[in-house]
Amino acid sequence: MSLDRAVPNNTVAQDRPVLRAFALPVGIVAAVFLFAAVVPFWTSLRGVAGPTVMDSERPMFAAIATVLAFAGATLVAIVVARIVNAVVGTFVLGCGVAYLAMRGGAAPDLAFGGTNLTHAAIECGVWAMLVAAASWAIYRFGGRLPDYPLTGEEDVDSATGPMARRAWFAGAAAVGVAWLAAVTDTKGQAIGAATLGAFAAGFVARSIARSTQPVFVAAATVAAFAATLGYIAFAVQGDLAVGLIDGSFPRLLRIMPIDAAAGALAGTAMGIGFARSFAGPVEE
Repeated sequence: MSLDRAVPNNTVAQDRPVLRAFALPVGIVAAVFLFAAVVPFWTSLRGVAGPTVMDSERPMFAAIATVLAFAGATLVAIVVARIVNAVVGTFVLGCGVAYLAMRGGAAPDLAFGGTNLTHAAIECGVWAMLVAAASWAIYRFGGRLPDYPLTGEEDVDSATGPMARRAWFAGAAAVGVAWLAAVTDTKGQAIGAATLGAFAAGFVARSIARSTQPVFVAAATVAAFAATLGYIAFAVQGDLAVGLIDGSFPRLLRIMPIDAAAGALAGTAMGIGFARSFAGPVEE
């Protein structure tokens, strides 16, 4: 998939420093506002927001409300991308998702609420598809990153070419780093662990594909979490509530599907931006 026809560079907007300075905070506030309206739909039968959409009292309504908020926040991210760049737009979207994640349930809610792990893994896979669609839209309509010049080689320039697909495996780094960081059952640390892992994935992905637009790196990271959650759902045995008490609770189950999505969007954006100082485009 080539982004050659995408908005190339938004120099008019980028030449306005005041507009660029306000784009990030205003974009974050707008994205958070959209997801704040979704929180009531996530309320479970226990009277608190559940850890997954399927744990809500009305899963269908919760899913529709979440998708609508995600679509609206994606439009906000596209506007920010046109003013600043696509990485910042992706970060804005991640902040919006993170607000809803922070208001959702944590590991104790998953363990004691009887969450179906298979359904949770499927939900994480759905988040990966949503992130992929949003990322494509941000780069397609917000503009390609200016520090990734076209090389004229389809294998390098394509967002789904061999070089890009090689970079997607950086999502495995996110899972490993998140496993090391998720040491408590608090919600903040779960989101932080996912973000830290995604930061590593973004850094590694840019180091691997230094001249390829990182369009689907965030989606690949969520997919890696979904695959891991699916394996845990298949392999885990025993009562999760007991595991939470005796310490045998799987670490990565502390990261809910929405935590993975929020962390992937915000974390990969920061990792890609940070890697800019170390891994520039390949000079021919």
